[in-house]
Amino acid sequence: MTKKTITGIAALAAVVISSTVVYAANTTTVSVPTDTARSFTEKYTDAVAPEASSKPVPYKEFSDSRVYSKLESSWTKAVQALHTKASKEANQDTKQPAAFAQEQWNLIAGPDIEAEFESKLSRNEASSFNEVFITTTRGLKPGDLMYALLLKGNKTEAKVVWQRANGDIHVSHLRQSKDLHGNIVWSLLGSEEIASAE
Repeated sequence: MTKKTITGIAALAAVVISSTVVYAANTTTVSVPTDTARSFTEKYTDAVAPEASSKPVPYKEFSDSRVYSKLESSWTKAVQALHTKASKEANQDTKQPAAFAQEQWNLIAGPDIEAEFESKLSRNEASSFNEVFITTTRGLKPGDLMYALLLKGNKTEAKVVWQRANGDIHVSHLRQSKDLHGNIVWSLLGSEEIASAE
């Protein structure tokens, strides 16, 4: 190597080293205002969406009131259809319960199912429930109204209900059980169509 080349490499190294030193010196001597030590959400509370820091907003509160009213009416019709069907079956067979006891079931609007139920399950149970739920909703047809979940108070049974375009009620029956390893799983027991009384 020639003397010129060695001098050039040494000069380049000196520039790199001196630049690093200058940069380090510049960053260490600058005082940081105490305001920047706060997090973004502390400094700009108005910029953060309320949904990000609080519990989910129920579907009823952000949906169009006319749409929700129509859906709620269809879900009420589903509950009444289940009640009527159970009453008829009880008259034919005394071993059947006298009626579909609405007070034992909680109605959850379709968009609220994840927040109000699935998110409270273990990951394995939520996965099992979701798989069965997706299978159930594949039965939706064009013109059908949005589904709702009827969840039994003890959370071991559920019914997915919706009103068909022709007014009939679709009901899918789901039940919780344990597999061979003791894990909680959900199963689809069956589905039925209840003819419209109108």
